[in-house]
Amino acid sequence: MAILELAISYQGEPLLEKQFYSTSNVLDKNIRNSLLQTISGVVTEAFGEEIQSFSLGKYTITVITHNIADSADSADSEANSKSNSDVDHSSLEPLLMYCIVDQNSDDKTVLKTMREALFQFSNRFSIYDITHKKVKKFKKFDKRLDKIFGDLILKSEDRFKSLF
Repeated sequence: MAILELAISYQGEPLLEKQFYSTSNVLDKNIRNSLLQTISGVVTEAFGEEIQSFSLGKYTITVITHNIADSADSADSEANSKSNSDVDHSSLEPLLMYCIVDQNSDDKTVLKTMREALFQFSNRFSIYDITHKKVKKFKKFDKRLDKIFGDLILKSEDRFKSLF
């Protein structure tokens, strides 16, 4: 089980991308972002629910969304509240996060960890920064992703190597 790559995007534009292993053989990055937005939109529109994962060769792409308006409603920091007050919360699109994982990965564990990462991301950054796509600010979240995903980012052979 290993997470090869993950990204958090808003309105189809990546806010934060992290690559642990090469994914060039899975899909071109530009095609991948468009494909994820399209598939997520079609499934939500046609079936009224979110797609969680789909297989592509020997990989699984797991996708979740998070309503950032929910984070704004529960924001308790004064700084966040001030910067979030300029935004119409009813028109906000959700954040989208995807992970490319080996197909033999435990989907429930990956989804749980992704939800935690997206929750922390949406609580760490203001809606203003997210909606205005202040990408430089999100680089700070890189190390936290390493902590959140921990062992999930290692392939079995790398886990074995780390023991010795």
